[in-house]
Amino acid sequence: MKDISKEDLEKYRNYLTEDKDCAVCGGKSDRLWARCGSFKAVQCSLCGFIWINPSLSQEGLEKYYADYIGMRFKDEEKTKQRKIQYGIDKDFIEAFITKGKVLDVGCSGGFFLDVLGPDFKKHGIEVDPAAVEYARRSYPFGRDIKHCRLENAPFPSESFDLIIMRGVIEHLPDLHSALSKAESLLKPGGYYYIAATPNAGSFCAGIYREKWNLFHPIRHLSYFDLNTTRKMMLKYGLKFLDKEFPYLETPYADLLKDHLEMLDAFLARKKGSFRKIGRSRAFWGNIMNLIFRKEN
Repeated sequence: MKDISKEDLEKYRNYLTEDKDCAVCGGKSDRLWARCGSFKAVQCSLCGFIWINPSLSQEGLEKYYADYIGMRFKDEEKTKQRKIQYGIDKDFIEAFITKGKVLDVGCSGGFFLDVLGPDFKKHGIEVDPAAVEYARRSYPFGRDIKHCRLENAPFPSESFDLIIMRGVIEHLPDLHSALSKAESLLKPGGYYYIAATPNAGSFCAGIYREKWNLFHPIRHLSYFDLNTTRKMMLKYGLKFLDKEFPYLETPYADLLKDHLEMLDAFLARKKGSFRKIGRSRAFWGNIMNLIFRKEN
């Protein structure tokens, strides 16, 4: 992810919306977790869920995300690393399901759908028109990529054997509307796969907070950990099955450098000199992949 210190986020402050209660349990945002200029991340004192509050309006989000796929393609090294990570995430879900009708929510240019096995009937939805056009040009399944938000997805109920949100759930401005729609589209016994999602319960997140490499107050609106994710999904009849926290096998890990920098950050936090510390690196537990199944 691009270093937020190199972005002018303050130009979006006029799009900030009203305060919201906790999406997981309805608790209040009475605890500051991190601050980035005009943006605040708050934590629920009841369940521990973290969210940006207030966050950008829909108009502000659309302004920020204009040509998002263009931003992703500018970093060729990150694009190569992402392809390796796709393979890791594919192997995890395909230990549970290897065929059927799949919907990738927020599929970007169809990159993750492309690595899934050939026995899947592949569909995707994406809000970035440039990404949709790329997918339609690049892949045979591109004709089944739709330009829409999940809430407006034009599919019958119980259409899919697998629904994927890879690096998506943390971006959603209306979690309940999106998850309600996802649950309605999933067949009984179908799988719901959350992948490449920031884990706010990680040691690294707790130390770095606003300097955590996965903290971004516009792109990432919600910060789940394993417990808050499980609580959220139970509301929609989605039963937790399994988890993984990829690190060493990923293309982002540098074991020695990552641990030395974490040690420096930990000591700086203890000594009160944390302002000298830069953004975090990859680390154990930062990212989680979670699999749920819809109860019959």
